[in-house]
Amino acid sequence: MEGVRGDVELAGIIPRMFDFLFKSISEADPDVEFSIKCSYLEIYMERIKDLLDAKKVNLQVKEDKTRGLYVAEATEVYVSSTDEMMAVMNAGTANRSVAATRMNAVSSRSHSIFLVTV
Repeated sequence: MEGVRGDVELAGIIPRMFDFLFKSISEADPDVEFSIKCSYLEIYMERIKDLLDAKKVNLQVKEDKTRGLYVAEATEVYVSSTDEMMAVMNAGTANRSVAATRMNAVSSRSHSIFLVTV
């Protein structure tokens, strides 16, 4: 998903999406303002953890008529570039639950969700 960092040819779908998003914004009508924010969550053992604030564990999924489904109290970080968005992802990745397996020394024990709101 991430590919090889720093190599444009071997970039994964995630950095390519980040680049595409900011390229599209730069080409949009200059009269339109954009606000981009990110959250990074982990689902592990049926609990939702905020990867950007490790103190926030067991968060709850809520539903609202205007927002739709959302995770209450999830940290939201405003970003303005691909590099800032990758920095948010890297910060959250450092908090993921991992353990060694015979096939992978740092195998993820969870599912992660990187939310981008434009």
